[in-house]
Amino acid sequence: MVLRNVTGQEIEAKLLSAHGDQVKIERVNDGRVFIVPIDTFDEYSGERIRSWIDRDPDAVDYSLAISATKNLVNSSTFLSSGRDFKFSEWSYHVTVRNQTRNTLSGAQLEFRLVFDDFVDIVKTAVGPGKGPNQQEGQLVDLPEMVFNDEIEFDTPSLVLHTYEFNPPRAPREYARDTLKGIWIRVLRNGKIIGEYKSNPSAMGGLTWDNEGKTEIRVTNRFRDQLGTSPRK
Repeated sequence: MVLRNVTGQEIEAKLLSAHGDQVKIERVNDGRVFIVPIDTFDEYSGERIRSWIDRDPDAVDYSLAISATKNLVNSSTFLSSGRDFKFSEWSYHVTVRNQTRNTLSGAQLEFRLVFDDFVDIVKTAVGPGKGPNQQEGQLVDLPEMVFNDEIEFDTPSLVLHTYEFNPPRAPREYARDTLKGIWIRVLRNGKIIGEYKSNPSAMGGLTWDNEGKTEIRVTNRFRDQLGTSPRK
């Protein structure tokens, strides 16, 4: 479209993306890309840009801060027939903050816990696990997030098994499961707008399912400091 600034100068440009009160454009005649405040343009051009932002679901260039902390939820050990049986439960505490000055709505979050499953223990019976690079995860709908809103949740815990002879007698008499990491993706309209990998080398070849539910809490540190309760 042809855009006109407040001094009357015109530019023919493609609208690429928006972030808060700025828009990224590509000048048609030479392909140069600029990031320009929307209020640089006259009222008519500004309204056309805002109409495009509202109409195009992919117009906004979202910026998300994603982090995850691994936590040991529970552990136990018992000895039977000269073997140590160990159980540990692990979970991740995940936070996602909307650093975009545009409201994020209609988004979903996917996560995968990636682990090696080499041993399965049922009471005192030991069997082989399902193998390396197993995944457990969920797909959840995110609530609407305004600028600086932060969601947080704990993933369901994952139980890992370990057994060994005590004292050890041979390498084959020892086996354990290993938690390799978490992969998080935030999607909107089927497009990935945010991603986090705690161990990228372990995340290849994953498939995704949509099972389960996870409770998500929304906070806004700046709004909360002003004494307004966070949205439910």
